[in-house]
Amino acid sequence: MQKRVIIAASAIVAIAIAVALIPVITTTSSNPPIPTYGEYEVRKITINNVMLNVEIADDSEKIQRGLMYRDMLPENQGMLFIFDEERKYQFWMMNMKINLDMIWLDSNGKVVHIVEDAAPCIDSAHTSQCTYNPDEPAKYVLEVNSGFVKKHGVNENSIMHIVT
Repeated sequence: MQKRVIIAASAIVAIAIAVALIPVITTTSSNPPIPTYGEYEVRKITINNVMLNVEIADDSEKIQRGLMYRDMLPENQGMLFIFDEERKYQFWMMNMKINLDMIWLDSNGKVVHIVEDAAPCIDSAHTSQCTYNPDEPAKYVLEVNSGFVKKHGVNENSIMHIVT
């Protein structure tokens, strides 16, 4: 009887350890998952023949939240802000933890303005230093990791295509 109790207890402990380790094992990979802060649809786009997975910000709540509080952005991922009409949309980097390249695009997907290495706001008293304004109206704004523009030669002749 005592032997059966020891075997049953050992089995229960082994199962508990396995259940505790499953989330660790399944989330440890070379491409860590994107932290999620709400439900964003993910779509594929290309710009300069580079494929990106982008989270879509297409309503006021998602647009306001954007990439705030993210500790990192995996390579070849970003956020695509989609607006109803072309206008000069101003972006600011409040509550951001990482620098970004910001790319404004017209309704045809043509780049109309670029800000490289946009820095987060230090605090709310210094928002003018972390607010970015385009020169031309745009329908889309693409935020990607700092250095993406330079690395992939993105310029005002570049065109974004929404793949899926």
